[in-house]
Amino acid sequence: MKENNPNWFKVILVLVFILPLITFALTTYTIYLKSQMNNLKLKIEELDNSQVNILNEVETTSQSAVLEDLVLPQIEIGNTMARVSYNIQDLDYQQLLNNSLTMLKPYNKGAVRIFYDQREVFEEALYALNNDISYFIFKNGDKYYLYRADYPLEEGKQEQYLFSIQIYLYTTPAPAMFPTMALRRGGIPAFVFNGKFQQSNEDYWAILVGLFDDYNEAQTYLRNMDEDLVFELTGLGIKDRFTKGIYFSGAATE
Repeated sequence: MKENNPNWFKVILVLVFILPLITFALTTYTIYLKSQMNNLKLKIEELDNSQVNILNEVETTSQSAVLEDLVLPQIEIGNTMARVSYNIQDLDYQQLLNNSLTMLKPYNKGAVRIFYDQREVFEEALYALNNDISYFIFKNGDKYYLYRADYPLEEGKQEQYLFSIQIYLYTTPAPAMFPTMALRRGGIPAFVFNGKFQQSNEDYWAILVGLFDDYNEAQTYLRNMDEDLVFELTGLGIKDRFTKGIYFSGAATE
């Protein structure tokens, strides 16, 4: 029994002292390896970021070089809206109609004059066109109606009342504008009338055709309107049409 004691003592010594030392050493080494791996990961990330920065710098430099070589045209805004000057020889009724205003209201500044001489009315319309004066021209047979915003009323008159023919009515402006322009391109002197409903006082937009100083003349034009042409130009049939009154207050005279 005495001879075996030293062996047991060695075993106990190994278990109590030596194994914990070995475990501590392995743990310390493991921690060291993890630390080194983290450092390596950080270095890799830094390397990747530096490469990205280098690539971005190269791309930016390349773009700058391309922009330096690329010469863009300079746009002078002041010249983009150059005024077009018209001559009487270059104009016809259709051109004057196309360039006239597209909207009237129940009461309008200016007045309407009646002409029977084509050159005279063309000169009056041309003056308005070249001087940015609102106008509208309408031809019915050999009779011309010309509205100009700068025309005064006839002496002694408080207002001027004319007739027009309503063929469509909308509660928003866009649906009225497009058919109006199509009608004009086809030679029909249409315009948009921005009025208000009497009961609700809300706006409406109607398509009107022509200006007349005589009710019977308006009724004759109404009955003889070319429904097939209107449908061909707009895709819309004329369900209802009737005369509507428009007032003109005249321009202030100096």
